[in-house]
Amino acid sequence: MGAVEEKNTALLREAWERWHECRGADLTMWHDYMATDVRITSLADGREGLHFTTARRGHAALDEYLQGLTGIFAMDHWTIDETVAEGDRVVGIGSTGWTHRANDRAFHTPIVIVTTWKEGKITQYREYYDTAMIAETVA
Repeated sequence: MGAVEEKNTALLREAWERWHECRGADLTMWHDYMATDVRITSLADGREGLHFTTARRGHAALDEYLQGLTGIFAMDHWTIDETVAEGDRVVGIGSTGWTHRANDRAFHTPIVIVTTWKEGKITQYREYYDTAMIAETVA
């Protein structure tokens, strides 16, 4: 792994650790890691009950996404087990668990995050997880 790949991997692990530690309470912490014009996509892509997951671009849209997420769910954990880096991409593989604030239903799902980096900032953030499990939680 080259120096840039190591740096980007370390930054991504640091971001996920901060996200886990604050349990989703510090939404703007992500600004430290994401480019101002970051592109964000989520596997659910706006499906019923998860409208906040539509594709987004930029810090203001990122904030809307995170407000939607943390408004509906309370984070139980965010765990990253391994990372794979090549060139400008870092992939994180782990799991996450959240509890629906209104109905107290919880889910735990594997998660894969694919990030693209430029000059030490995430320019693209794509997340993949069990959408059916999450949909059951909001139903």
